[in-house]
Amino acid sequence: MFLTLGLSWQAPAADSEDPILGTWKLNLSKSKYIPGPAPQSQIRIYRREGDEIFVTIDTVDSHGKKQPRIEFPEKADGKEYPVKGSAIGDALMLKRINNYLAEATVMHGGSVVAVTRRIITDNGKTLMLIYQEPSTERPVDNVIVYDRQ
Repeated sequence: MFLTLGLSWQAPAADSEDPILGTWKLNLSKSKYIPGPAPQSQIRIYRREGDEIFVTIDTVDSHGKKQPRIEFPEKADGKEYPVKGSAIGDALMLKRINNYLAEATVMHGGSVVAVTRRIITDNGKTLMLIYQEPSTERPVDNVIVYDRQ
């Protein structure tokens, strides 16, 4: 799977706009949640305000309950920035490999609670998150796919 991703994450060089910007809708049929359950829906919005990018995530959980909105700045300098609304983490460190590949570390109280690899594929039409919580009690290993709206 990673070999396929490595070959498909590249996009045309003519794309001058940041490919992460826009609205992304969860595609449950292409996603894998281990151990689950998957949410009923999720929308991720990446928007530019001045020189910065901000992220909002709206989720309806597996029981149909709307979860608190998650918000954070998209600053890819490897420093820790606050996350609002998340039950998992209170800070995020992001490092961009390039415009189509990024790695994030989710922190809570100064400890790492999750890691994510973000890949934009299909000429900017698909966003894939490989999300892992390395907990020894209940490890999480999700592949979450979103379609550009």
